[in-house]
Amino acid sequence: MDHDRSAVYAAELAAFDGTDLESRQEFARIAELVGALTAGSWWCGPTVDLRRARRDALSSTTRCGVAGPDPLIIRLADGQLTVATAAHELAHALAGVDRGHDATFRIAYLDVIEVITNVDPLDRRHDLHVVQLASAFEAARLSVGARRWPAPPASVVGPIAL
Repeated sequence: MDHDRSAVYAAELAAFDGTDLESRQEFARIAELVGALTAGSWWCGPTVDLRRARRDALSSTTRCGVAGPDPLIIRLADGQLTVATAAHELAHALAGVDRGHDATFRIAYLDVIEVITNVDPLDRRHDLHVVQLASAFEAARLSVGARRWPAPPASVVGPIAL
Protein backbone atom coordinates (compact mmCIF):
# COMPACT_ATOMS: atom_id res chain seq x y z
CA MET A 1 0.00 0.00 0.00
CA ASP A 2 1.24 3.49 -0.89
CA HIS A 3 0.74 5.29 2.43
CA ASP A 4 2.37 8.57 1.37
CA ARG A 5 0.47 9.08 -1.89
CA SER A 6 -2.13 11.58 -0.67
CA ALA A 7 0.42 13.48 1.41
CA VAL A 8 2.71 13.83 -1.63
CA TYR A 9 -0.22 15.06 -3.75
CA ALA A 10 -1.06 17.66 -1.09
CA ALA A 11 2.60 18.75 -0.94
CA GLU A 12 2.66 19.16 -4.74
CA LEU A 13 -0.43 21.31 -4.59
CA ALA A 14 1.08 23.47 -1.83
CA ALA A 15 4.36 23.84 -3.74
CA PHE A 16 3.24 24.31 -7.33
CA ASP A 17 -0.39 25.49 -7.48
CA GLY A 18 -0.48 28.74 -9.44
CA THR A 19 3.12 28.43 -10.69
CA ASP A 20 4.40 27.94 -14.23
CA LEU A 21 4.95 24.26 -13.45
CA GLU A 22 1.18 23.79 -13.34
CA SER A 23 0.49 25.68 -16.60
CA ARG A 24 -1.00 23.37 -19.21
CA GLN A 25 1.37 22.79 -22.12
CA GLU A 26 1.05 21.16 -25.51
CA PHE A 27 1.97 17.46 -25.45
CA ALA A 28 4.78 18.12 -27.94
CA ARG A 29 6.37 20.63 -25.54
CA ILE A 30 6.21 18.22 -22.62
CA ALA A 31 7.62 15.46 -24.84
CA GLU A 32 10.50 17.77 -25.80
CA LEU A 33 11.33 18.43 -22.14
CA VAL A 34 11.10 14.77 -21.18
CA GLY A 35 13.23 13.77 -24.17
CA ALA A 36 15.87 16.38 -23.35
CA LEU A 37 16.05 15.32 -19.72
CA THR A 38 16.22 11.58 -20.39
CA ALA A 39 18.78 12.03 -23.18
CA GLY A 40 20.95 14.25 -20.99
CA SER A 41 24.16 13.20 -19.31
CA TRP A 42 22.63 13.28 -15.81
CA TRP A 43 19.75 10.85 -16.45
CA CYS A 44 20.62 7.36 -15.26
CA GLY A 45 17.07 6.10 -15.10
CA PRO A 46 15.51 3.66 -17.52
CA THR A 47 14.45 4.41 -21.07
CA VAL A 48 11.10 6.19 -21.04
CA ASP A 49 8.35 5.93 -23.64
CA LEU A 50 6.12 9.02 -23.23
CA ARG A 51 2.57 8.70 -24.54
CA ARG A 52 -0.76 10.41 -24.27
CA ALA A 53 -3.21 8.65 -21.98
CA ARG A 54 -6.63 7.61 -23.24
CA ARG A 55 -8.94 10.57 -23.81
CA ASP A 56 -11.09 9.63 -20.84
CA ALA A 57 -8.13 9.20 -18.44
CA LEU A 58 -8.22 11.53 -15.46
CA SER A 59 -4.72 10.86 -14.20
CA SER A 60 -1.25 10.17 -15.52
CA THR A 61 0.67 6.95 -14.90
CA THR A 62 4.08 5.32 -15.08
CA ARG A 63 4.15 1.59 -15.69
CA CYS A 64 6.76 -1.02 -16.50
CA GLY A 65 6.99 -2.27 -20.06
CA VAL A 66 5.63 -5.66 -21.01
CA ALA A 67 8.87 -7.60 -20.65
CA GLY A 68 12.47 -7.30 -19.54
CA PRO A 69 14.35 -4.35 -20.94
CA ASP A 70 11.25 -2.63 -22.36
CA PRO A 71 11.12 1.07 -21.53
CA LEU A 72 8.88 2.41 -18.82
CA ILE A 73 5.69 3.82 -20.24
CA ILE A 74 4.57 7.22 -19.00
CA ARG A 75 1.05 8.18 -20.03
CA LEU A 76 0.02 11.79 -19.51
CA ALA A 77 -3.67 12.60 -19.19
CA ASP A 78 -4.88 15.58 -21.24
CA GLY A 79 -5.87 17.46 -18.08
CA GLN A 80 -2.37 16.96 -16.65
CA LEU A 81 -0.13 18.13 -19.47
CA THR A 82 2.12 20.11 -17.14
CA VAL A 83 5.82 20.18 -16.29
CA ALA A 84 4.93 19.27 -12.70
CA THR A 85 3.11 16.11 -13.79
CA ALA A 86 5.89 15.12 -16.18
CA ALA A 87 8.44 15.61 -13.38
CA HIS A 88 6.31 13.54 -10.99
CA GLU A 89 6.13 10.66 -13.45
CA LEU A 90 9.86 10.90 -14.26
CA ALA A 91 10.56 10.69 -10.53
CA HIS A 92 8.70 7.36 -10.49
CA ALA A 93 10.91 6.21 -13.37
CA LEU A 94 14.12 7.29 -11.64
CA ALA A 95 13.27 5.96 -8.16
CA GLY A 96 11.61 2.78 -9.41
CA VAL A 97 7.91 2.37 -10.03
CA ASP A 98 7.61 -0.11 -7.16
CA ARG A 99 8.69 2.58 -4.65
CA GLY A 100 5.36 4.38 -4.82
CA HIS A 101 5.65 7.82 -3.21
CA ASP A 102 8.23 6.90 -0.57
CA ALA A 103 11.34 8.80 0.55
CA THR A 104 13.37 7.57 -2.45
CA PHE A 105 10.65 8.80 -4.81
CA ARG A 106 10.70 12.20 -3.05
CA ILE A 107 14.46 12.73 -3.53
CA ALA A 108 14.04 11.67 -7.15
CA TYR A 109 11.23 14.20 -7.54
CA LEU A 110 13.37 17.00 -6.10
CA ASP A 111 16.23 16.07 -8.44
CA VAL A 112 14.00 15.88 -11.52
CA ILE A 113 12.48 19.28 -10.67
CA GLU A 114 16.02 20.65 -10.34
CA VAL A 115 17.00 19.46 -13.80
CA ILE A 116 13.76 19.98 -15.74
CA THR A 117 13.37 23.59 -14.58
CA ASN A 118 16.96 24.65 -15.19
CA VAL A 119 16.38 27.42 -17.72
CA ASP A 120 19.72 29.18 -17.58
CA PRO A 121 22.82 27.86 -15.79
CA LEU A 122 23.60 31.37 -14.54
CA ASP A 123 20.06 32.06 -13.29
CA ARG A 124 19.29 29.94 -10.24
CA ARG A 125 15.68 31.15 -9.80
CA HIS A 126 14.53 27.66 -10.75
CA ASP A 127 15.83 26.61 -7.34
CA LEU A 128 12.69 28.22 -5.95
CA HIS A 129 10.62 25.30 -7.23
CA VAL A 130 12.93 22.81 -5.53
CA VAL A 131 12.81 24.80 -2.29
CA GLN A 132 9.01 25.05 -2.46
CA LEU A 133 8.64 21.29 -2.93
CA ALA A 134 11.21 20.44 -0.24
CA SER A 135 9.46 22.82 2.17
CA ALA A 136 6.08 21.28 1.37
CA PHE A 137 7.49 17.80 2.05
CA GLU A 138 8.91 19.04 5.35
CA ALA A 139 5.64 20.70 6.36
CA ALA A 140 3.83 17.41 5.65
CA ARG A 141 6.47 15.52 7.68
CA LEU A 142 7.53 13.56 4.61
CA SER A 143 11.18 12.57 4.82
CA VAL A 144 13.46 12.62 1.80
CA GLY A 145 15.61 9.57 1.19
CA ALA A 146 19.16 9.08 0.04
CA ARG A 147 20.01 9.22 -3.66
CA ARG A 148 20.81 6.02 -5.49
CA TRP A 149 22.06 8.06 -8.50
CA PRO A 150 24.36 11.07 -8.97
CA ALA A 151 23.17 14.45 -7.75
CA PRO A 152 22.10 16.89 -10.46
CA PRO A 153 25.08 18.88 -11.72
CA ALA A 154 25.56 22.44 -10.52
CA SER A 155 24.51 23.61 -13.96
CA VAL A 156 22.82 21.74 -16.74
CA VAL A 157 23.66 22.97 -20.19
CA GLY A 158 21.19 21.92 -22.80
CA PRO A 159 17.73 22.39 -24.23
CA ILE A 160 15.78 21.93 -20.99
CA ALA A 161 13.74 25.07 -20.43
CA LEU A 162 10.17 26.01 -19.66
